[in-house]
Amino acid sequence: MDENTKKEEFSYGYIKLICSISGYSVEISGRPRDNSGIDLTIIAPGEIGDIDSPIIEAQVKCTTLAKENNGLVKYPLKVENYNKLINIKSFVPRILIVVLVPHNISNWLEISEKETIMKKCAYWASLKGKKPTNNKKTVTVEIPKENLFTPEAISKLMQQAAKDRAKLFNDNFSLEEQIKNDST
Repeated sequence: MDENTKKEEFSYGYIKLICSISGYSVEISGRPRDNSGIDLTIIAPGEIGDIDSPIIEAQVKCTTLAKENNGLVKYPLKVENYNKLINIKSFVPRILIVVLVPHNISNWLEISEKETIMKKCAYWASLKGKKPTNNKKTVTVEIPKENLFTPEAISKLMQQAAKDRAKLFNDNFSLEEQIKNDST
């Protein structure tokens, strides 16, 4: 297995671990979804508020190259991927998850009888509605370090996703009722 594949698999495992603590499941995308910029889907089984099984789609990057300074994590994202994440027409919320790992692969994971330590961490960002770029190759995405990908963070994101879907359904219901009332 080459290093990029190891990074990909490690990042999926990391995300699955975080999501499982929150009670969510993770489905890794097949090649067609991956080619459309979606690496995985996070699913909340059951209801959150008025919504049954809300979901969040994510594009995942695992890197040793992200720069950290001034409270930001800076990651060079391919323009093609950036454009897919800024799309305001997406019905399902989409986030970018950047998993940071040490340069030396043997330092990614430490296991003893006492503890298991995964290094280093992950950050998330929603790019929805960001401005299009004229760049040709990459866009430097700046993620606030407070956007640490934790069980609490994914729970808040999922609650917001459910709230947004409920609002959309309520707005559509009101429109349907209005049309029905107008035709009588």
